[in-house]
Amino acid sequence: MNRHISKSGAPALWLIFLIMLMDIIGLSILGPVAPYIVKRYSNNALMLTMLTVIYAGSMFFAAPALGKISDRVGRRPVLLVSVFGSAVGYFVFGIGGALWVLFLSRLIDGVTGGNLSTAAAYIADVSRPEQRAKNFTLIGLAYGLGFILGPALGGALGQISVDAPLFAAGIVSLVSVGMIYFLLPESLPAEKRATARLRLRDFNPFASIRDMARKPGIGLILLVSALFNFSFDGINSTTGIFIVRKFAARPWALGLLFVLAGIATAVMQGTLVRTLVPKYGEKRMAIVALSGEGLGALLLFFAPAFWMLYPIAFLQSAVVSFIFTTLSTLAANRVTEREQGQLAGVSAAVSGLVAALGPLWAGSVYDFVMPGAPFWMGAILLGIACLLVAQIRAKPAREDAIQVASAAD
Repeated sequence: MNRHISKSGAPALWLIFLIMLMDIIGLSILGPVAPYIVKRYSNNALMLTMLTVIYAGSMFFAAPALGKISDRVGRRPVLLVSVFGSAVGYFVFGIGGALWVLFLSRLIDGVTGGNLSTAAAYIADVSRPEQRAKNFTLIGLAYGLGFILGPALGGALGQISVDAPLFAAGIVSLVSVGMIYFLLPESLPAEKRATARLRLRDFNPFASIRDMARKPGIGLILLVSALFNFSFDGINSTTGIFIVRKFAARPWALGLLFVLAGIATAVMQGTLVRTLVPKYGEKRMAIVALSGEGLGALLLFFAPAFWMLYPIAFLQSAVVSFIFTTLSTLAANRVTEREQGQLAGVSAAVSGLVAALGPLWAGSVYDFVMPGAPFWMGAILLGIACLLVAQIRAKPAREDAIQVASAAD
């Protein structure tokens, strides 16, 4: 199974898309039932948030090393281990029996959590530099569809048993393992892999982030990504409780709001993102998207009626669809093919860290400043991110990356 693919093929891209979609369905299927499972062992809300903190924290420490390993051994082996680790984590969560078992399950999934970051490196491998913006939209499309199908499936199976979605997620992950092993070709041939031996410092996420941030332009892009994710994750973590307290919204109305957001993301990734980013450029569209997300946060804060949240949620999800694609492309075009896995791992680590810190910040300012604080403070952070993006030097692609693509042709 050592066959590999060149920069050619739509079949490999759509296969990696299906694998990502199945991974996100498995991840989001837990949402409707996790509170009920944790409640068996503790009524403390902190214990529920610890599931996210443990997962994000363990991914922060493991993702950079997984990225560097994938640069040396290829993407398929790391994907196999990562997705299989997710399956084990879901089954352990489903079996449960004690709160520490639930924490262990999230630790397992987080330590092996190189699924999406390795998939991003895979897409970069099989895409010519000028096609990366278009092809990276597949990740956003997978997120959009996954966060529609996953919660819906979790809610439906949860009517049978609150444990059923966990076992379903484990089975979905095992199916994905089979697809990777039997169908997915390797994207990084041996002659293009990193040859330097792994060192102990390669397993230090802080050192990996520092090394990557020193590359021209990458540090600024990572900072913008951190500010966006910090604000985005923080706002999302408090949006539900803010809406319920302000408008006394019913669960079905709140659920419909999130479904609409998922639909907007999926539609935008499949249509306008694929056309507007190549037309207007990653930098310009990143500024528009970050500005739009900040405006959406302010509109959520000031909205006087619940029905207004539906167009606001659509606007926010539409513009957010551009952010991952633009920032990922700006970064991927600044590193060599031998560094795509390392870049993806570092990006995942930064996202994992702020996924833990953002909700902690938002919950704190919600309680101790004012309920709307995460929204207007988040808008300020997004404004700072816009100013930083404006400082990024426009660069279509690294010259060495273009030369590799030309040689592949």
